[in-house]
Amino acid sequence: MADNQFNPGSADVTEAIMTSHNGKEQQNITAQIVSFSLSQSMETSYSGTLTLLDSVGLFEAFPIRGEETIDIKILGHDYGTEINLKVHVYSIDNIQPSESTSAVLFNMNFVSNISYNASRRRIIKAYTNKTMDTISQFMFHTYFAKVGAKDKIDPLTKRKLEFNSYRLPIIEEPDRSFIVQPTANMTDCIIPNMIPTEAMDFISKQSYQPETPSCSFKFFETLDNYYFATDEFFIKSAKTRDLNHLFYSPAASNDKSNPTDLIERIDDLTIMNKGLNTAADMFSGAYRNKTTEIDLIRRKINVRNWGYDKNAKYIDMSGNPRNTEDDTHTSSFRKDTFTEENAKDFLVFKDYQQNGDIPSTLHTDRFISEIVGNRISYKHHLNKTMLGAKMKGRLDLRPGMLVNLSIKNLDGVDNAQRNSTLSGRYLINTVNHNRDDKGTLHCGLVLQKFGWSRGDIDV
Repeated sequence: MADNQFNPGSADVTEAIMTSHNGKEQQNITAQIVSFSLSQSMETSYSGTLTLLDSVGLFEAFPIRGEETIDIKILGHDYGTEINLKVHVYSIDNIQPSESTSAVLFNMNFVSNISYNASRRRIIKAYTNKTMDTISQFMFHTYFAKVGAKDKIDPLTKRKLEFNSYRLPIIEEPDRSFIVQPTANMTDCIIPNMIPTEAMDFISKQSYQPETPSCSFKFFETLDNYYFATDEFFIKSAKTRDLNHLFYSPAASNDKSNPTDLIERIDDLTIMNKGLNTAADMFSGAYRNKTTEIDLIRRKINVRNWGYDKNAKYIDMSGNPRNTEDDTHTSSFRKDTFTEENAKDFLVFKDYQQNGDIPSTLHTDRFISEIVGNRISYKHHLNKTMLGAKMKGRLDLRPGMLVNLSIKNLDGVDNAQRNSTLSGRYLINTVNHNRDDKGTLHCGLVLQKFGWSRGDIDV
């Protein structure tokens, strides 16, 4: 392709084969697709939409019922990223018939086959004396998809997975895996009539691992894999050579003779949060919180006070222990403002034994107080610097990846200096792709950074 035709934001659906629910009917719908969208997040399963223009009577003749499966192949033309999706249609909407062209425009909304099949199930089950990661394995294997034997090597990087994590290959889709980070707390757990994704979220909020004190366990799905892991897993996994380099500079050139700049350039940047909200810092419990633990068996009350400067053992986006000098507030302000008196209070009813307790029939230690204090604080600090970014292409980006972002100072478009608080490593929380009817792939990102931490800039 000639330089004057270079378009890093282009992407194509190279093949889309639709199959009826009973498997007896198939139709190649590639030519009917005029646009598509994909949405991924560290909070949930991926989803998407195909927009079709049907001028051959496919809508009524197939007929399309909102119960079909589709095998989709997509090619991005910036880095040549290819993705293969096996999806299930769950609804048809925005139907627009046109008498003048004898065509029908409509949307087919989908999720992955695995997530769709899991959504048809409900879990009412008790698990006894199991770790949370073991429960997640059982639930995934039973309600999502059958998995193979454990492997502790990342198939992409060929490195050992961080924190002794492991991947379970998905048998029906061998190019995808369920990646699990081990937990420390044993528990007796009852899943009270939940769909599998709700059940995974339920156990993730009770998961504890002292090596990753953020207690940020989450279950989510990308186009590549499923994950049950903490933010530390993704931060530690991203070595310098794995970083995705992006930059934002309003005065940057659009010269097509430099394709790397076009691929890495952010076209539009929104600063969703810069950590400048003291009221939210105070009322969230991010700097000071306390847990009132009521032991009904022994008729005791234990109050656990938690302070950010003393108790937060988190890592920042560089993978190193967080530096309080990178906090949005000065040390003296934190000391004067966030006190034990105004600490946010949480109530916990204790049904587990702790170190020093007389052995009993109670649960083993579930670390609920530690989970509450750390999870509340870490999530708030992670969201302190949050950006919305829009660019072209980048079908390769996924939630959980880290980007190395360079941003010029905000005090003038001609200022060549780098912004010290906004530049640095960011965790990708959300990726939205939308290819329009002209063939341009638009990419929207939500990026998070712990406070004002930096990480790699020039590598």
